[in-house]
Order: sequence, then C-alpha cells, then structure tokens
Amino acid sequence: MNTSERPGPHECPPVGPAAALARRITAQIPILETARLWLRAPHITDFQIYAQIACSQRAQFMNGPMTREEAWDDFARICSTWLWRGHGAWVMAQKADGDPLGVVLLGFEPGDQDPELGITLIQAAEGQGLALEAAQAARDYAFRALEFPRLVSYVSPDNTRCIGLMEALGAQREPTLLDGSLVYRHTPPLE
Repeated sequence: MNTSERPGPHECPPVGPAAALARRITAQIPILETARLWLRAPHITDFQIYAQIACSQRAQFMNGPMTREEAWDDFARICSTWLWRGHGAWVMAQKADGDPLGVVLLGFEPGDQDPELGITLIQAAEGQGLALEAAQAARDYAFRALEFPRLVSYVSPDNTRCIGLMEALGAQREPTLLDGSLVYRHTPPLE
C-alpha cells in the first residue's frame, strides 16, 4: 500500500483553543517508562508512523495492509478507547531521541472476550527487545493500576515473531482458537 498518499486536513494538528483542549485531554493519559522507552499518549502527528505500519505488509496480521483512510479509522478507534474504557493505545517512543517506534495497546474490540494486549512496531525497532519492554509495561499497568482480572493477546498462527513475544512474556496459550487466532492469556506480574 502507498503511505505517501497526500495527507488530508483531518491529519493536521489542531490550533488555538482546540489544540489546548487536546493537550489537556492527552495529559490525562498515563506515561509509562521502561529502561529505553516512554509509552505516551498518541498525538495526531503519530498517525504518520501508524500509517507507515498499517499501510504496509507489516500489517498482514492486523487486517492489512490498509488504505490510508482505513489506517486513520483504525488509529482513531484505538486512541478513542481511552475516553470510553480508561485504557487504549500508547505510542512507544525512544528515550534517547523521542522518535516513535510503534504502538502498544490495551484494547477491547467487538468479538474480544477479554481486554487485549496488542503491539505493532516499525521494522527498524525489531530484534532489540523493545516490544518485550513495552508489552511488559502495558501488561503490568493493566494488572496493577487498572486491576484487570484478565488480559489476553490474539495472535495469528502465522505470526512467529508475536508468538515468540508472547512466550517471552510468559503468556499461556489456550487450547482453542478464537476466530482463527491463537489466544494467549497473561498472568499478573509477581510482586
């Protein structure tokens, strides 16, 4: 897919009072810190990194590749979960330079039986343990701060990288599939 499609006006950051209100709202989203990352509220400008992932073959395991319009709708949906459920998407940003690397999500979509931990990142961020850092931080936040009784990840059987991540997280694979996806159940971290 082509991520170089011309951005529409809806992708531009707001100005004036609307920008101030957006800053106040996003300031309410917790910031999580790992050894190398900040997990922070998504900003409208982070859509560029999301589109880079969602409009490419990297999105093959998240109903993609998507058109830019579909990616916008998906990004808006995962960000809006904060307003409705008190959890949602964080942008993974490197502490060293602030560059966004991807998204980690505590979500709940139609068809999900339990809240879901999901993660997607740019190719340049793979193989460095960053996905594990981000997923651990989000998982621990879900259990400790939000007191989730359950948390799962839905993984395509063909997504070997994500299967490895789930195993590194200590998630237990359930014996049955849900809509063709493997279900990994996360356990609360030890105190």
